[in-house]
Amino acid sequence: MSLVDIGYFLFPEWLRDWFRLVLLPALGISPYQLTAGMMRGVLDSFVLLFLALGLLRGSDYYMQTQYALSPEIQAKAIKWAPIVDTIAKRHDIPREVPLVLWFKEAGMEAVNPTLCTGIIGAYDLVQSGERPCFEPGPINDFQVTEQLVIGAQEFKKRCPEIRYETQNPALIKKCYFAYNAGVGAANSQDPNNSAYVMNGFDSEHENMLYQDIVLGTVRVEQLGAWPVHLALQGMTRNGADLHDENGRGDGEFEELDDAEVNGESTSFSLALLDMVTRLYDWVTYRFTSIHVNSLAAMAFSRDRLPAGETCLVSPPFNADPELIPKLNPVVDAPVLTQDVHGCSYALPGLDISNWELSSLLQAPMPGYVTTYTDQWHNTTIRIENDEWVVSLLHPRSYLVPEGQVERGQAVGVMGAIGNATGPHVHYTVYSKVADGFVDPLLLLPIEE
Repeated sequence: MSLVDIGYFLFPEWLRDWFRLVLLPALGISPYQLTAGMMRGVLDSFVLLFLALGLLRGSDYYMQTQYALSPEIQAKAIKWAPIVDTIAKRHDIPREVPLVLWFKEAGMEAVNPTLCTGIIGAYDLVQSGERPCFEPGPINDFQVTEQLVIGAQEFKKRCPEIRYETQNPALIKKCYFAYNAGVGAANSQDPNNSAYVMNGFDSEHENMLYQDIVLGTVRVEQLGAWPVHLALQGMTRNGADLHDENGRGDGEFEELDDAEVNGESTSFSLALLDMVTRLYDWVTYRFTSIHVNSLAAMAFSRDRLPAGETCLVSPPFNADPELIPKLNPVVDAPVLTQDVHGCSYALPGLDISNWELSSLLQAPMPGYVTTYTDQWHNTTIRIENDEWVVSLLHPRSYLVPEGQVERGQAVGVMGAIGNATGPHVHYTVYSKVADGFVDPLLLLPIEE
């Protein structure tokens, strides 16, 4: 049976005549009006689309010429974007803020400065004794994340009226000023006169003088918080400035010349991706079928017997403690949402989510990481060492290229990609020594 035959079967002639001669006239709609309305809608959509594209192109050009960030800073911003977005949502501040604070206080380097104030400039917190000295020197990804969380908390505390969706320039400037100079100064002084906030914004705000308790009075060359905020805000559209030299996602970037761009803008695609990501967040946060609040009493003990799952083996007693996957892959307040399942498709493991339905994913053990999409369209992070293989399914994004990772290193962001009913990670553990899958809970740190 052809498609035409199916169409005639589903919409016989009497039904088409009734629609044309009875229903449309009863509704006061003629076929001509209906067709013309649809055509006008399509035309309006194209006009809006090209208008949006023009605005994006114009803002791209302005940002690229006005507040250019180095390729290294752009690469770091892209890497950390999913993490800071999660932090920003949790503390209800604009998503650019954590990166701006890091840029302003430490040039977005993962190195604590010598003043004990950390990469987020927590001078008041350290001086008051609320926080201990942030030990000077290099720090790992999780120490960076911890400090970005501290910065977000302090930013929100000093500016409670700001929200994740806030776009008001005056309020954002005031909040950056409050973070740097205190709430009293922000309430009594104009942030447009602050070098911390405004330096490099335009010709009237170049090489501004900055007064600091520790540094004294200095002339500033670094971009202020507000122009950096604007530059990072355009990062989702300015991705055309960068591309991966070898296509492996290893963070080696180079600038594109005009010939390579060839008049085709990937910025619109990146803006579209950003819009889709926001839609994904909105849908999964509001309509996911994982209702974590109903799982508060769901606790699994290590001595339970997972029902119906007979493919598991006992973990080896002579395992090397340096190689064991002993960290929970979900960093933020993990909640077990489903006991071991998956023997039927050779991936027995636990489902782990959290109250926020969003979290950074960490490497439970050291090993070699690869990322791929399996035959069921599940995004997967696979880590293997000499004794173990672990898999983390459904991540929304990968944060590492293929290669060696350390235990506790950030590797991805929890999501619901593939055969998933909501944001979570399906976590499997395979023992190469015992030659079989192990109940992951036997190795996880849990509260008894």
